[in-house]
Amino acid sequence: MTSIRRSRESVVRRAFRASSSDLSLRVVRGASFAAAGMIVRIGITLMSMAILARLLSPADFGHVVMANVVTELAFVFSSFGLGEIIIQRKRLTRLQLDTVWWTSLAIGAVLTVLVACASFLSAALFANPVSGELLRVLCLVFLLDQLTVVPNSLLSRLLMFRQLFVVQIAMLVSRAASAIALALWGAGVWSLVWAAVIGSLAQLLVCTWLAGFRPRWRFTAAFLMSTWRTNGSYFSSGLLFYLSMNMDLAMVGRTLGAASLGYFQAARGLADDISARIAVPLQRVLFPAFSSIQDDMARFRFGVIRSGRLLALVTIPVGFGIAAVAEELVNILYGAQWLPMIALLKIIAPAAGLRAATTVSRPVFQAMNQVALSLKLSLASTLLLAFLLIAASPWGLQGFALAYVANSLFMLVILAVSARLVGIGIRELCEALAPPLVAAMLMYAAVIAVRWQIEATGLGAGLRFVVFTLTGIFVYCLSISLIARRHLGDVRDVISRILAK
Repeated sequence: MTSIRRSRESVVRRAFRASSSDLSLRVVRGASFAAAGMIVRIGITLMSMAILARLLSPADFGHVVMANVVTELAFVFSSFGLGEIIIQRKRLTRLQLDTVWWTSLAIGAVLTVLVACASFLSAALFANPVSGELLRVLCLVFLLDQLTVVPNSLLSRLLMFRQLFVVQIAMLVSRAASAIALALWGAGVWSLVWAAVIGSLAQLLVCTWLAGFRPRWRFTAAFLMSTWRTNGSYFSSGLLFYLSMNMDLAMVGRTLGAASLGYFQAARGLADDISARIAVPLQRVLFPAFSSIQDDMARFRFGVIRSGRLLALVTIPVGFGIAAVAEELVNILYGAQWLPMIALLKIIAPAAGLRAATTVSRPVFQAMNQVALSLKLSLASTLLLAFLLIAASPWGLQGFALAYVANSLFMLVILAVSARLVGIGIRELCEALAPPLVAAMLMYAAVIAVRWQIEATGLGAGLRFVVFTLTGIFVYCLSISLIARRHLGDVRDVISRILAK
């Protein structure tokens, strides 16, 4: 027990100065844990969703999405980049960590009260009183999440991804298990709400224990004042990200109602899981890794282009694959009451895969301390999305889905700008993205061709899903082996490093 306590206490001391020693091995380890977390997260999410979709109605999910539009706005006001500053800075002091902890506590407490008060106004926004009732419980999540900022950032700064993996699993399992248990008990929409609170509490307890950080009664306003420009940029970027991710939800909920919003969010959420479950964990590995080598541009550039190739190799085919088997996927996971989301999934999923492949740009902007430039690009993306949503609104759910696709293409521009910061040109980006895209399109065409051949055989949804999935994997792997030798070299190198550790 004493050795465990000393190990946890050493986390804080080692975090005072970022180190790039053994960086390659640590990044590979981090990527392996990120991949494991991705697989577990996807598995838990899909299994719990398959159960909850049959226990709850589309309207139940729609009510929660309406409440989340408000909570995610509140999360913007917690996004002052305090955690990112802990990760990005070359040197830290214990006083600065204490300052960030007390500041996060204050932000969490204020937001909890504000969201509870704002819950009484949410009924007017969506013409739906249920969302307000849900918000009066969901507001607790803000306090819990803010208390996790410092310990989570310490673990990320030190590339302690094994510990972060444990934190993630604890949160996922507690949230999924509590949601299913409450739904079986008959709690209805409240099962989703209390599960969110329970998951955040589990995350806080496990993360705090592993990091071993205990705040002291110390605070320095000078440190906060020295970071106000960076904080403002993170806040503005967070606000724009909120608008880009919630404008379509607000318009669908307001104009088409809770049930339609449930279908739309289920389709977009399943497709966006490509980003949230695959790309975002990799971002958490890359940001601290890039930050530790920000002065070594050659290593930085190599890391960015290799990360981009590997990310595209995985996310793009997943997006096209979801679209190819959308009919079977919805029937298996969600059931007959969710069939209207099939058409939406076919539109959104390929764009989500391509969008996820561009997320390597975010850790580049962060590590290079170019948050202001990222803010300008996010503003352009948000304005474009607003125009697209207005133009597409007469076409209902399909129109909103097409607006999502068009806005996703703009992410390629943002990726190109971030690449230029480290000297990567358009040709190198095309060499990273084009082979997986071409192979994914061939895979999609092969699945459609097989579908035509077996359409009249009467196979069930489960067997069709297996046939289509195996066909897609075979065609994609064959295509990649012929047209993406460099990508395969990256995979072999990563696997060899994982096995060698």
